[in-house]
Amino acid sequence: MGERNATLASRLARKLKQNGWRVTTAESCTGGMLTSTLTDISGSSEWFKQGWVTYSNESKMSELGVERSKFEGDSVPGAVSKDVAAAMAEGALKRSGADLAISITGIAGPGGGTKTKPVGLAYVCAFWENRFLVRSTNSQGGDRSMNKQLFVSLALETALNVFETEETGTHRLDMRTKMDDDEDVPEQLTLKEATLSAFGRVPGMEDTWYGEVIWAEGKTEGTVVEEIKKKEDEDIWSEE
Repeated sequence: MGERNATLASRLARKLKQNGWRVTTAESCTGGMLTSTLTDISGSSEWFKQGWVTYSNESKMSELGVERSKFEGDSVPGAVSKDVAAAMAEGALKRSGADLAISITGIAGPGGGTKTKPVGLAYVCAFWENRFLVRSTNSQGGDRSMNKQLFVSLALETALNVFETEETGTHRLDMRTKMDDDEDVPEQLTLKEATLSAFGRVPGMEDTWYGEVIWAEGKTEGTVVEEIKKKEDEDIWSEE
């Protein structure tokens, strides 16, 4: 898994350099693993801006500006939620002045899980401009180290998808949208399946997309997968 994440990080580094973007990170349960994976790359100072490890709710509020109402009271989202993942990434983007922010919040284990939020549950977010993409995963248990690696992998894939969707022109993401349950935004499953077909699945991981997907006129799922795969092959052979 470490090798896979290094490969994903290298791909992201190429995308950032090609577009002249800088990235920032906001992590909770991974404790800086995402930042470490990115800065293990030589020359990362060209495109890596800064990173936060906001392990406690208090630090999420004070460092990233996450609202207290997301943590306290009845029926609140809580720290491990799509709402907090998005708020963490948005706060990091605004405070850093970077072009792209990536956040992770979850439960790595072995303790800390509940019936509704089990060990292995995590949410990641990629936030850029005024748009964002949130994905969740549930590894259904697993050990702490492996879960952290899985969460980082999902975060890197989500960040890469920002560039893939922009470059192929096959569909666009309108991420400033309501964060509804899966059944309310069935289009997200179409993007999930197309993208996972192109990128490959992480063993032991099941993930969910949040965000409305609008397919460009005249394009089909098969065309999208083909074009993303083609772009991926081009990137592999054009590595600097």
